[in-house]
Amino acid sequence: MIIRSLHISHLRNHQDTVLEFVQGVNILHGLNGVGKTTVLEAVSLCGFTKSFLPTQDSILVTNGADGYSVSGQCESDLVIPYKITVSFFGKKVIRSSHGDGLSPKDVIGEIPMVILSPDFKMITFGTPNDRRAFLDRLLSQCSRRYFEELNNLRRILKQRNNLLAAKSGYFDKALFEVWTDQLLQCSAEIILRRNAFVQEFTPYFETAYAHISAGGEQVSVLYEPFGITLQQTTPNKPDVIDVLRILAKEVEEDEKRRGVSLFGPQKDELTITINNGVAKDYASQGQHKSLLIAIKSAEFEYLKNVRNETPILLLDDVFSELDIQRTERVFDTIIAHAKQTFITTTEGGRLTDFIPESTATKYFTVESGSVTEDSLLL
Repeated sequence: MIIRSLHISHLRNHQDTVLEFVQGVNILHGLNGVGKTTVLEAVSLCGFTKSFLPTQDSILVTNGADGYSVSGQCESDLVIPYKITVSFFGKKVIRSSHGDGLSPKDVIGEIPMVILSPDFKMITFGTPNDRRAFLDRLLSQCSRRYFEELNNLRRILKQRNNLLAAKSGYFDKALFEVWTDQLLQCSAEIILRRNAFVQEFTPYFETAYAHISAGGEQVSVLYEPFGITLQQTTPNKPDVIDVLRILAKEVEEDEKRRGVSLFGPQKDELTITINNGVAKDYASQGQHKSLLIAIKSAEFEYLKNVRNETPILLLDDVFSELDIQRTERVFDTIIAHAKQTFITTTEGGRLTDFIPESTATKYFTVESGSVTEDSLLL
């Protein structure tokens, strides 16, 4: 997949920006805070219907404007045109080549993309929530059913937690059991899909890290559903529900005391290991950077194979934190296999030596929400 052109209207400091991109490497350079990342946010809106940064739609709107609009003209690997427009004027409206009045589930995955930014280092450094966010973003691009189950999980937890937190003194046991049963069914579905994904993804990750580290270290990814142990490599849904039902009974009284659900996939862990140690506890800073590059390289290859479509690659200010060797590895392991890459940087000239002469490259200078094309990067 590639994006041929992008029209950004009233998104952060971009009033009216129209850009045409190359199939190859597109570099947006300029000082910090001038609107480089906003262009990548616009690309993210086309793919995910939201920014890859944790923010609300209302925050994205240019000060004084009524709303924002982003339109992308795209082309698939099979040279099939695809257009999408995402706008927000009090509520979000999504239109694409597939129709009007769409919801996120109708478009997520149509433009597969892999994103790397400094914030994503929390995948290896951070909390279980950071790793679940990575897992959910990737799986949602691969499976509409998975995305629907995630939304279903949020809905069920909201209703169940409202019951648990009610202060009226009356506890509706029958209704609580209805929501518990729905949580069991939804949880089992998500757990099975996460478990299958980790088994499929691990060889991609191990291969990518072996290439980056020259095979000197052993890495793995372990899926740990909260409070239960999966007895089989490929467990079946009824067995998972039975195990979850036992756990639900064990925590029920504590849930009533605390007023919140205490089991379910919202509490799962994805553990990344290096040399049999947990990466977040034992990896050096250099190893963390290599692990993240390997994870993103594996994500790219996995998504490409599952979707049968080459993902777009977004790299937001990542090279300022990488030495020459790791910069070379990013170009060798990910960018070399991408059809289209978007890079934001304050040091555009630093990257020219890493781009093969045969790769189409376009440079853009960004200044205060205004973007101009460079015929030559100085």
